[in-house]
Amino acid sequence: MSWSVSAVGKPQAVRSSIMEQFSRGAKCMEPEETIRQSAASLLEKALDSMTNNFAVKVLASGSQSYKNYSKPEEGVCNSLDIKVDILHGFVE
Repeated sequence: MSWSVSAVGKPQAVRSSIMEQFSRGAKCMEPEETIRQSAASLLEKALDSMTNNFAVKVLASGSQSYKNYSKPEEGVCNSLDIKVDILHGFVE
């Protein structure tokens, strides 16, 4: 399964949007769901620490795959990408 979230704007608005996106949809299989929830917590903490006088762009995604889908016990692979950019010079 794969998942992704994204938002651009003031940190608190982005935080709200990202948390809402994480709460929608079906849960992933383990261990991907634990990884996804950890990403949500990490982004929530990062965005909570930012002042609201600049803009940010957040992109986060992950996926889980298996070495052999007919034998998932033989090995799982998880990918995770989290990016938080501060948008300097953003004008409104």
